[in-house]
Amino acid sequence: MSVRKLKFPLTLTQGTGVSISNTGVDFDGTAPFTYEIGVGNDISTTGKPQFSAVTSSTVLLGSTTIRNYGLDPNFSFSGAVTVDGDFNIEGNATVLGRVTAEEFIAELSSSSTLFKSGSTEFGEDLSDNHYMTGSIYQSGSFFMASHSGSSNNITEISTDTDLTDSSQTALVTERALKSYIDEAAGGVDSAKNTYLRKNFNKTASTISNNTASFSAVSASAPDGTTATSENDFLFFNNGQIMEHNALTIEQSGSTFMLISDPSSIGYNLESDDEIKAWGRFNA
Repeated sequence: MSVRKLKFPLTLTQGTGVSISNTGVDFDGTAPFTYEIGVGNDISTTGKPQFSAVTSSTVLLGSTTIRNYGLDPNFSFSGAVTVDGDFNIEGNATVLGRVTAEEFIAELSSSSTLFKSGSTEFGEDLSDNHYMTGSIYQSGSFFMASHSGSSNNITEISTDTDLTDSSQTALVTERALKSYIDEAAGGVDSAKNTYLRKNFNKTASTISNNTASFSAVSASAPDGTTATSENDFLFFNNGQIMEHNALTIEQSGSTFMLISDPSSIGYNLESDDEIKAWGRFNA
């Protein structure tokens, strides 16, 4: 029997990282021939091969694929991680434990912080200063310690334009204070301002039974001010001021009446007396 010979013999030649027995020897098929190939590492499933560098489009670690643009899907690990150099995160970072850092430098276009529970404290003594640029929005109680020795602490910034609470622990806003003491067209504050400025002169039209009657209407005090009384007027009898503790006033329709007590004032009002009044009349 004749033996056929390969027209083109098979030749294996070893290269970098690969060893081949009988490297470069031709196999022409006329006789059995053996090549032994080795890669210099244990590449079995239990082996630990080592390479100085590996070039690959993807690397599969368990169920996680490492690609040139990142990890797919999410990657998790346990244990400590040490990074020598910069550590950049282009996406969001969620830390479920504690973050300890020597310094924080933040460049933010917007920021929000939510604490599930607990309190925060800034500073250790009164010499500490804290600077903030921007707005402060607060929901909940406000507390500011007053000066040393005072028992009242500031707990509120009030917008009450009537200042009806008379609180010792509230600071008023500029608008509330202005509305209370200055003009606010058509409002209660305007009425207060007008009432406080009223001061008109009237002469009694008739005098009878120690009562001087004026053709006038007294001004009514607006809400939030003390009711109009004889203390809002000055009365003169023939140019001599009359004592308030001996006088009372009454309004009857369009007639304003001054009633004197002779036993207190020391004399009776006569029909020819000239009784003048200065005070809070409507006009």
